Amino acid sequence: MFEFNMLFWLMNKHFIADYFTQYPWMFKYKGIYGHPGGLAHAGWHGILTFIVLLYFVDPFTAAMLGLLDAVIHYHVDYLKSLSWKRWPVTPQDQLFWIIHGIDQMAHGLTYFLIVHLITHIHV
Repeated sequence: MFEFNMLFWLMNKHFIADYFTQYPWMFKYKGIYGHPGGLAHAGWHGILTFIVLLYFVDPFTAAMLGLLDAVIHYHVDYLKSLSWKRWPVTPQDQLFWIIHGIDQMAHGLTYFLIVHLITHIHV
């Protein structure tokens, strides 16, 4: 149940950060490596992951895993943006949704990694 609870809250955190609190100044420039918008978006994910994990682990571990989430999130989003530049697609194209789905799956697998590190590696 411990693992399920962590995944539940991390997935809800992801939904909020990606769909409710991601603004145009964040998502418009994710394809420019190092742009403040993409960094802010990924950093926000890291902060929210830190907050969620404070209920399950010590503050240092929560901070390190929040940082891990931010770094992975940034690079997954950057690769998605590069893919959309390489293959200019719109939401009307199947490839758009394939790329978006791979992006979301990668983010979900990041949360499985975090939970695995906490429960099996004892970070």
